[in-house]
Amino acid sequence: MLPAENTANSNNYYKAIFDNSLSAIFFTIPNGTILDVNKAACDIFGYTTDEFKKIGRFGLFDLADPNLILFLETRDLHGAAKGEAIGIRKNGERFPCEMSAVVFKDENGEPRTCVNLIDITGRRSTEKEIFARQQLLNAVVNNTNDGLAVVDKNGHFLIFNQAMTDLLGTGPVDSKTYDWSKKFNIYQKDSDTLVPIKDLPIVRALHGEFIKDEIYLVKNPKKGNVYLSISTSPIKDEKGEIIGALVVDREVTDQFLYQENLKIVNDKLLASNERFNYVVKATHDAIWDMDLKTYHIQWGEGYEKVFGYKLGQMEGDYAEWKNKIHPDDVERVVNSIQFSIKNKSNHIWEEEYRYAKADGTMAYVYDRGYIIHDKDNVPLRMVGAMQDLTARKSYEIERTQLIDDLIQQNKNLEQFTYIISHNLRSPVANIMGCAEMLKDEELDADDKEIAVRGLSRSITKLDDVITDLHTILQSKNELNEKKETVKLYEVFSDVKTSLNTIVTQAGATIKTAFGVTEVKSIKSFVYSIFLNLISNSIKYRRENEPLVIEISSMQSGNKLILNFKDNGLGIDLATKGGDLFGLYKRFHSHVEGKGLGLFMVKTQIETMKGKITVKSMPGEGTEFEIELPAE
Repeated sequence: MLPAENTANSNNYYKAIFDNSLSAIFFTIPNGTILDVNKAACDIFGYTTDEFKKIGRFGLFDLADPNLILFLETRDLHGAAKGEAIGIRKNGERFPCEMSAVVFKDENGEPRTCVNLIDITGRRSTEKEIFARQQLLNAVVNNTNDGLAVVDKNGHFLIFNQAMTDLLGTGPVDSKTYDWSKKFNIYQKDSDTLVPIKDLPIVRALHGEFIKDEIYLVKNPKKGNVYLSISTSPIKDEKGEIIGALVVDREVTDQFLYQENLKIVNDKLLASNERFNYVVKATHDAIWDMDLKTYHIQWGEGYEKVFGYKLGQMEGDYAEWKNKIHPDDVERVVNSIQFSIKNKSNHIWEEEYRYAKADGTMAYVYDRGYIIHDKDNVPLRMVGAMQDLTARKSYEIERTQLIDDLIQQNKNLEQFTYIISHNLRSPVANIMGCAEMLKDEELDADDKEIAVRGLSRSITKLDDVITDLHTILQSKNELNEKKETVKLYEVFSDVKTSLNTIVTQAGATIKTAFGVTEVKSIKSFVYSIFLNLISNSIKYRRENEPLVIEISSMQSGNKLILNFKDNGLGIDLATKGGDLFGLYKRFHSHVEGKGLGLFMVKTQIETMKGKITVKSMPGEGTEFEIELPAE
C-alpha cells in the first residue's frame, strides 16, 4: 500500500471514530477558537458546526464556573486536564458535563487542543434518586409487627403496612387537609375527644417535630378500643426540606390498661394484701412488694416464670435483688431507686437494666415501681413489676442490622452501577467501532488486521471487567463460609510462600509480631487481606531503599487489631485519600495493576463487620490498621 493510501485509510478510520463517537469532540485552539466538532457535540449543544466556529468556547460554558477555570489552568500548565463544568445549550439550558482535554501540535507546529465532553445530566438525576432512596431506607423498616406508614407532604400515603391496617381497622386514606382523626377514629386517652388535626403526631412531624411514644386511643371498627404508642419523625430531602413523615404505631392496650388499673388499685387498696394478690393475678410480669422499713421483698408467681428462680428458695431481701443486677448497671439502678424513695414528691420509679436469670443468662428488664406513703408522707412500701424485654431488645438489634445491611447493599449497587457505566462502555464502544470497520468490503488486509487486533484487545478488556465483577460477587458469596479458628502465622506463612519469588527479588524483609495468634473468622478473607497488603508493599517500594514490612496483631477490648506497615513510596492522603479504596483507582503509573486489591480488602473487612484506616506520607511509607471482631 502506498503512503498516500495509508494516510487516507488512517484518516477514514479516525473520521469514523470522530463522527460516530457518543461523546462530543472538539478540535480547538487553546485560546478558545473552535476548528471542528463532531455530530455528538451538535446534538448535545444544539449548534451547527458553523455556529460553533463563530461563537467559540465562550458561548458554550459558564466562564465564572470555578471548575472550568481550574480545568483551563490545569490544561495550560500540564498540557492535559480532566474535570467537570456547566455547559450552556443553544436554548439557554444549563447542564452538567464531564470533560477531558489534551494539547498537541499540528503539522505546522501550532498548538491545538482536542476536547472530549459528555453530558452527565442523567448521572446527576440518578445520584439524586439514590439519595432519596437512602432517606427512605433509613425510615422504612419492613418485617415488623409494628404499624408502619410513610406519608408525603401532600397527605398521600407512600407506605402503609398490614400491621398498621390491623391496628387502625382500615387501610390508608389520603387527605390533603390531614383530617385523619375522623378517618382513623383517633381519640385522646380519655376516649371522649377526637384529636385536633394540628395535634396529630403525623401532622406535627410534617411540620418538623419528632414525637416519641405518645399514647392515643383508636376506636377500631374490628377490634374495639385499641391504645397505641405513636412515634413520628419528619423525612427530609438533600436540601433539608421536609418531604414527608414516618409513623410507627405499637399496640400497648394491655400495658396501658394495666398501668391505669394499677393506679386505681394502689389508690383503693394501698398496703392491703388483697391489693397485692389482685395485681399478681392480673399480670404475667414479675410483681414485687418491698417493705421500705426492712427492705424485705415479696415476689409474685411471675418472678419464677420469668426468671426461673424458685420462690421457696429466695431470701427475699434487697441485697439478693441487687446482686443479680449486671455489674455495669447496678450503681445506676441502686442510685435511682434510692433517689426516688427520698424524693417524697415523686411516687413513681422506673429503670431498664440487665438482670441475671437462674440459667445464667442476662435478661433486659423494664422495672417500674409505685411508692406508697403514709399520711405524713413517709415512704412505707414500694410495689412494682418487672417486665422481660429481652425479645424486644433482640428485635431492635436485628432491625438495626437489617438497616445496616440494606444501606451496605445500596452502596454495593452504586459500585456495580459505576462498573457498568464507566468500565463496560469503553470496550463495548471500541468493539462496535472495529465491527463497523470490518463491514467495509474495500478494507485491505493490513487494515483488517489492525481492526481485528483492536477488536481482540477490546474483548480482552471486556472480559477483564466481567472477571472483576465475578471476583467481587464471589467475595460476597464467601460470607456464607463458616467461621473457623484462623491461625495468623500460618496464613502469613502460606502467603509468604506464594509470594516467595517477588519477595526475594525485591530483597524485602518482613517482620512479624503476633500478640494475638488466632481469630475466629473467614479464612479465605484473612488470606486475601494478607496477600493484597503484602503485594502492595512490594509493588510500591522505593528503588534505593531496602523494603521493610512490619506485621503485628493485638487485642483491644473485643476487637482484633491487625497492623501492616512499610517504608515504601507512600501516598498523599490529602489529595488522594478519598479514592484510596475506590474501584479501579491507581496512583503509581510505573507499576502494573488494576486498582482492585485495596477495594477488595476494604469490601472483605466491612463484610466481616470490621473497618480499615490508613496513615501515609509520600516517601515515608504506608501503615494500614485493621479492626476485626475478636470472636
